[in-house]
Amino acid sequence: MEAVSTARRLNWRRTTTGAAALAVATLVLSACGGGSFAGDAGDGADGAQDRAFRLGLVAPTTGVASLEGNSLVMGVELGIEAVNADGGVLGHPIELVVVDDKSDAATSTQVTQQLIRQNDVDYVLGTIAGDTSVAAGSVAAEAGVPFSSVVNGTVEFCSAHFWPFGASERMMVEDLIPHMIEQYGSRVGLVGNDYIFPHTYHAVASEIITENGGEVVAEEYSPLGTADWQPVIGKLSNADPDWILTAVVGGDAVSFMTQADQFGLLTDRGVTGTTSQQEFYAALGPILEGRTTALQYSDQTPGADNEAFVAAYRAEHGDNGSISAIAATSYEAVRFIAAAVNAAGGYDAEAISEQMSTIRLDGLLGDLGFREDNHYVSSDMVLVQIDEGGVYSTVKVLDPIDDTTARNCS
Repeated sequence: MEAVSTARRLNWRRTTTGAAALAVATLVLSACGGGSFAGDAGDGADGAQDRAFRLGLVAPTTGVASLEGNSLVMGVELGIEAVNADGGVLGHPIELVVVDDKSDAATSTQVTQQLIRQNDVDYVLGTIAGDTSVAAGSVAAEAGVPFSSVVNGTVEFCSAHFWPFGASERMMVEDLIPHMIEQYGSRVGLVGNDYIFPHTYHAVASEIITENGGEVVAEEYSPLGTADWQPVIGKLSNADPDWILTAVVGGDAVSFMTQADQFGLLTDRGVTGTTSQQEFYAALGPILEGRTTALQYSDQTPGADNEAFVAAYRAEHGDNGSISAIAATSYEAVRFIAAAVNAAGGYDAEAISEQMSTIRLDGLLGDLGFREDNHYVSSDMVLVQIDEGGVYSTVKVLDPIDDTTARNCS
């Protein structure tokens, strides 16, 4: 499916007034209630199409991953504005309900139950950390409600109705690692938070490092919320890597990079990975400048679709800083889901999921689509250099990587 030009749609908030039927209806909820999931999803699962399409968003708007979580919300809101300004889905607007899971898996379970049982959502989108995504996805799967994540990395979960928009670990590092070895050398240090995603990310990275003649000389992990990274930094420094691949997230990414710079770990060494994401530039600034990484999105990518998205984002959120890949991915996720609902002709979960693997969307992430067997996403990746002022300049648009890793999504 070719993406329709978004220039008109993205100007909706600034140029349209009095169009209540097309408004983004956003309700922000915190965790409340409790108990286990019971009952069905109400009219959110019956295929009804004589009402608004209800999208539930699970996002850590507070807590350790709030930087990424708020980028997620920003992208989803802009995506809904774009879709609603173009007529919505099946002639009806998308209504948004946002819940804060605080980067906590138990809370993710609770608020996803709330979205389905109390808010009767037709689709659940979110969240950031792998364990919270598994928690939310498990609740959605039990209720038979489609669910998508947008964060990078493989969520250790799949179902017939799970469609993850974030790049897999292989997509993130397959072309980045050979570039870093060529630029800096073969000795690599790995560092990450101690939870699912960093371990799977580094497992894939280790294979690719070895395949390209490199050697992992250190691999260190620390819990989410670590304030003092000096012990980890000392171990990495003693291993003397040529460059470091990070899987440190949220506020920890800022803490690690700031301390690594203070203690000289980054002097005359390459560093790349999750700590190079756009949402961290405002806090890290010069520490990131001159560094290289691979992302699903750069706001410097040429093209009318991206120019319109950037203009709308800047109008809403200001001109400061680079636009994060999470914001762009979540924006495209909304557009993709809307296309699937339109193709399905209703809000029925089975009908929507049947369309998810057949649609191709040409937009901010290049040629975006899903494999039918393992539900891995396929999209362009962009090799970028981080320049002064937070400009993520495109070095090279990388060919899409088709991740054929087997997993059961039945």
